[in-house]
Amino acid sequence: MKFNKLKMAVMGALMVPMMPVIAEEHASEWGYSGNVGIYSDYVFRGYTQTNNDPAIQGGFDLEHSSGFYAGVWASNVDWTTSGGAMTSNSGEFDIYAGFAGEFGDSGVGWDFGVLQFFYPGKNAAGAAEADATELYAAVSKDFGALSAGITYYHVISTDAWAFGDAEGSEYWNLAIDLPIGDALTASVSVGDQQFDGSGNSGYDYTDWKVNLEYAINDTYAVGAFYTDTDMDEDVWGVSNNGTFLGDDVGGAYLSASF
Repeated sequence: MKFNKLKMAVMGALMVPMMPVIAEEHASEWGYSGNVGIYSDYVFRGYTQTNNDPAIQGGFDLEHSSGFYAGVWASNVDWTTSGGAMTSNSGEFDIYAGFAGEFGDSGVGWDFGVLQFFYPGKNAAGAAEADATELYAAVSKDFGALSAGITYYHVISTDAWAFGDAEGSEYWNLAIDLPIGDALTASVSVGDQQFDGSGNSGYDYTDWKVNLEYAINDTYAVGAFYTDTDMDEDVWGVSNNGTFLGDDVGGAYLSASF
């Protein structure tokens, strides 16, 4: 659309008082949040990532009113080197993006996106890549105080977590949260990991977790958890210090969100 200079000048004069309002409206379309935590152990899908040692974790998320979101997250890890997949690595760095919303007025939420795991460092000779890429989709609903959700993850990278030819591997997770009073929340989750690829199916397993979290205030929370798996130790083996990384483990944490 083409405007002459007079029309542009008039429009510019009329728009000046409105610009702060328009800028404020655009700013309100975006939001951000962050989190940081200290954990006695970093357990991912029932499998300790730090060889039962503490972890410091943190992330940042950007959200838009359209439902779009993107974020980054990081933690120290140890499984890559103690498990023999890499000769040098001490951190995990994740990036993700997706869309979330609700099916009309049903109260059923939906969420889908892509998640990339990075483990910078040097691979062990002949080892498959630790880096992994997953697509995910989730639905959730509140049932009074109780909320429940199910999430499906699907590997689209060739390798994943040092499993070669792992494209098509799947993970399902069912999670339930139940507030107890104003500050305490009990959570339970069950997951099922199915590996695709030649020779990988023997590593399939189920994991479960219970978690109890107390919100100190709007920023800080403390929690305790217990998790276990039915991993076959004879198949998975042990780390280079003799630890079975899929064994049951309990822990505690302190987290902050802003």
